[in-house]
Amino acid sequence: MKYTDEKNIHEGHRGRLLELVDNAGLSNVSKVQALEFILTYVFPRGDTNPLAHRLLDRYGNVAGVFNADPQDMMMVRGIGKRAAALITKFPEIFDYYMQSTYEERPCLNDTIDLLDFVEDLVRIKITEELYIVALDIGFRLISARLLAKGSISMVGISQREITKFINATNPAFVFLVHNHPGGRAKPSQQDLEATTNIKFLFQSLGVRFMDHYVVGIDGIYSIESGRMDRFFTSDER
Repeated sequence: MKYTDEKNIHEGHRGRLLELVDNAGLSNVSKVQALEFILTYVFPRGDTNPLAHRLLDRYGNVAGVFNADPQDMMMVRGIGKRAAALITKFPEIFDYYMQSTYEERPCLNDTIDLLDFVEDLVRIKITEELYIVALDIGFRLISARLLAKGSISMVGISQREITKFINATNPAFVFLVHNHPGGRAKPSQQDLEATTNIKFLFQSLGVRFMDHYVVGIDGIYSIESGRMDRFFTSDER
């Protein structure tokens, strides 16, 4: 009888949580409620609220939870190997979702559309990543590929991987995108030198180099034009 009562309480709480998120939106509930809601997809039964609190106490925020080391997460009471593997897959799931939106081959000949694409690609990443993006003659997306992933201070550029990518996609235009997680978009001297060197590589491959965009917490910097497109703050919207 006690088990039945607890089951009904948990199911009722889940229903209320779902209704809250459905009505208010995930971004308008507390981070505990948001994580609790997400955890219901990992744990089909039971109350996920205490577990959400334990995870946030350990990792600080939802992003910290998703980016945690699975082995470390298993130290949290209530988290087993399967749950840790599933929870830490959420960033990869989101990346897959974003890549799948490109299957319709958006046209990036408009500056606003192009900058939206650049922002979506790397803004939320917590480590520095470098992407090469290939467009056809009509400025439609052919492919966006992660070339390198490193520390927040430096990312490597492999000329061999770039050449392989160009040969595989045969683009008319290419551009580069990388991020400065937690930092400003202003390019470093290393960024500028790398861009100059890589332009010669694209020229030798017969591909037109459009730009190298650097994404920071303050906006998107175009190395080719020297233009800075700033992100709006919540107060400016």
